[in-house]
Amino acid sequence: METMNGQEIALVRIRIIESDKSVDSTTASVVHRKRQKMEEAFRINQRKSRKARNDVAVQGTNDSSILSKVSMVKLGYFNDLFLREFVDKDVRRSPSINRGYYIRMKALEYALNMFYTVYDQKEVQIVNLGAGFDATWFRLDDERKQRTHFIDIDFPEVMQRKLALIEVRSRLNEQFEPIHTYSSLENFAVTNEKYSLIGVDMRDSLTLNTLLQTVKVDETKPTLLISEVVLTYMGRSSCNRVIQWILDFFQECILCTYEQILPDDGFGQVMVAHFAKLGSPLKCIHQYPTSESQVQRYTYLGFDFSLCVNMHNFYRNYLSTDEHNRIDKLEPFDEIEEWQSKCAHYILLFGLRTPSNISKQWFEQMNQDFTSIIYSKKENLNNNNNNSCSLNDEQVKPNIQFEIYPTTMTYAQRFGHQSILIDEKYVWTIGGFGTVDGRHRRLKTIEVLNIDNGDIQRLDNHLLGEYVFHTCHRSDNLILSFFGRKSPGTLNACASIDINTLQVTNFNEDEKILRRWRHCSCYIKETNKIIIFGGYISMSKSTNDTLCLQSNGQLIPSQFSQTRPTNRHSACFNAYKHMAVLSGGILENDEPTNEIWLLDTSKDIMNWTLFQTNGRVIPRYSHSADIIDDTLWLLGGMNANERRPPGLCKINLITGEVIEYIIPTMCGEQPIILYNHQTVLFNKTTFLILGGGGNCFSFGMI
Repeated sequence: METMNGQEIALVRIRIIESDKSVDSTTASVVHRKRQKMEEAFRINQRKSRKARNDVAVQGTNDSSILSKVSMVKLGYFNDLFLREFVDKDVRRSPSINRGYYIRMKALEYALNMFYTVYDQKEVQIVNLGAGFDATWFRLDDERKQRTHFIDIDFPEVMQRKLALIEVRSRLNEQFEPIHTYSSLENFAVTNEKYSLIGVDMRDSLTLNTLLQTVKVDETKPTLLISEVVLTYMGRSSCNRVIQWILDFFQECILCTYEQILPDDGFGQVMVAHFAKLGSPLKCIHQYPTSESQVQRYTYLGFDFSLCVNMHNFYRNYLSTDEHNRIDKLEPFDEIEEWQSKCAHYILLFGLRTPSNISKQWFEQMNQDFTSIIYSKKENLNNNNNNSCSLNDEQVKPNIQFEIYPTTMTYAQRFGHQSILIDEKYVWTIGGFGTVDGRHRRLKTIEVLNIDNGDIQRLDNHLLGEYVFHTCHRSDNLILSFFGRKSPGTLNACASIDINTLQVTNFNEDEKILRRWRHCSCYIKETNKIIIFGGYISMSKSTNDTLCLQSNGQLIPSQFSQTRPTNRHSACFNAYKHMAVLSGGILENDEPTNEIWLLDTSKDIMNWTLFQTNGRVIPRYSHSADIIDDTLWLLGGMNANERRPPGLCKINLITGEVIEYIIPTMCGEQPIILYNHQTVLFNKTTFLILGGGGNCFSFGMI
């Protein structure tokens, strides 16, 4: 299932009032009220009738999850021959959902491999909490099966269905034939002493203890407990009781959890609302919103050592370049902002109660595998001596006011579009991907906004076609649209549309001209040139190719200096005197850059120069950029390496001085997601933000 993870408010006006004061109290109070409402909803949900409905919704996540996992496996992301046995039909999910489940499976595979490595050749136990239709035990190799007692635990209804499927599927029942069965009311356990299925509400610790003992779980053996997006559905007290039960029951154990963090930024708010809408809210995420609070929580509850890594770090630094290339080739994918956002909002966490040599080995291996890990030790709990990354305190909190821009009709949600100001009065928005009449698709409808009265006119009687991640400029009575794509891999040439007659004309169709998308361009008035730089030329290849065109869009053969920016896409280009200013972008290694380059367009050989800033610019891509007098303003963008999304950056193009501003995460009651948006300058202190966001998948559930 896909939803629009973008601005539910498609038009926002932002006013900049520079000061060192904190974000205005109105925004803060809205956030506080929203959190109070959420917490009150969670408290109400503890009542018995609500609890029953919530349990059913949580059980339902298993059915959606298994279909998504099978979709991912069938396309070749992950090798699991047994998952298919637990579904009756195949459903093809979107690329972003497939990737979400792929990284989830790789994270749990990492946990298993680490566990078997540190307990090499020893008899061990694995307890899979909220196991659903997970097939991990079936795909273990013979050596691991022989020294493992694997226990799947879930609600009785779920485990009964799983057992019934095992009994009728030959590929499954040839590996598992129960030799003992135990039952107590609706709860039950079956086992062959190597693999056990237990049907019980894990919050019922007394019954759970009894059933574990009946299948001969050994409290003294090293045990890995897996919580794959499970504990997060419980209220804090219930969740902490389960964690405490683990520590009371097992003498030597490692708890592995995979779940969500960062609920308060724009993406996080959409994520939290999504799960609440499904009836399975994330009940602990506001109490433990960060990696630091999560590891401290587990240490505080009794684990000797807790450590975690987010999935962006996991994907970028643990998985190899060859594996990245393999995944990129499986299906077309052009949603890197959503992918990196999703990964930054999930963690793989380990709570260890193990001998010191095991903890040391575990820590050293993770420290080698990842660029940074967050950890907490029991002996340092009160000393704040954990490896935690603080927020970027170099950012200033100014009084920046976001407000919904009033219009006479609903403005279409969209991203990957272009918005251009015509005659200082009309904003034409062309192309992109978005929502119209409840459907998600590439948009042909042109929307014309009258900024004087908020009136919107929709234009459909034209032949411009589908343009996503293109660029536009005005030339007399024409709007020139440069390149962009339809579906990923189907690239456009260039076209113009007459703003009076809507007549469309294609140009620059020569195959020698490198077609691209996610490029950037700008019109230099002083030299009467349009400069186009970079972009994607295929799904796995960006370029640093630079084109120079006349103001009517016709190509000018040009020469450029040998020194130039490296390959990148999703950068911004702005005109400044006789120069083009290139900012940000994402490099070929999928890392954002903070480089600022100047291109002098006044010479026969146009010269690139790297601009030196006096202060740190937060790297970003898919942002917007505007120049007011001698100041470059960068708004939003994506950077999954930072602890908060990039805000508003002010760069003095004379002195190089940099100031990074924090921006609010909400406008009224709506989350703000600032990437793949467009900005139009009203005046020297006011931007109009149009659209933005992305095509949101279901955060590892559906």
